[in-house]
Amino acid sequence: MKFKTVAAAITLVLGSVGVQATTTDWLVHDPLEFGVNFVNGVFTDWFKFTISPNAQSVSSTAVANNLGNGIALNIVGGTYSLWSTVDTTLGNGDDVKLGGVWSFSGSSGNVTNSVLLVPGSYYYKVEGTGSGAFGGAYSLTSTTTPVPEPEAYAMMLAGLGALGFLALRRRSV
Repeated sequence: MKFKTVAAAITLVLGSVGVQATTTDWLVHDPLEFGVNFVNGVFTDWFKFTISPNAQSVSSTAVANNLGNGIALNIVGGTYSLWSTVDTTLGNGDDVKLGGVWSFSGSSGNVTNSVLLVPGSYYYKVEGTGSGAFGGAYSLTSTTTPVPEPEAYAMMLAGLGALGFLALRRRSV
């Protein structure tokens, strides 16, 4: 009987310190998206979203919310990356990494990156280790800014040309 109890306790402990993974679906990316997770041990989290219907400039910032000089909450080796996907399965062989792998931790602070995305499906992959007495905590913020259509630039140039023509005409009169 004692063997079963010890085996169950060992299984429970090993299962609780294993790799953690959560997936958050933001659906269509709003102008501001925010995710925060409390983690303990090694973790890999995904934040899925789509860009629709026009191209968007997407900026993201990851922050390790370390408290108590790494004693209470601490993230070690925190990284995040942006991926494009063609299906609903995250992390398989058909996904394409966009840009590099960006680091964040209690010692490095936060890191901000910007990228231009066309309509499609994407996700952020966040990895690291929650190593404080209560694990770790991090936040990921992602914002979008619409990219003007080429017609908007053409209208602006036409307007500037008209103003230049009027200024030249007034000067000659």
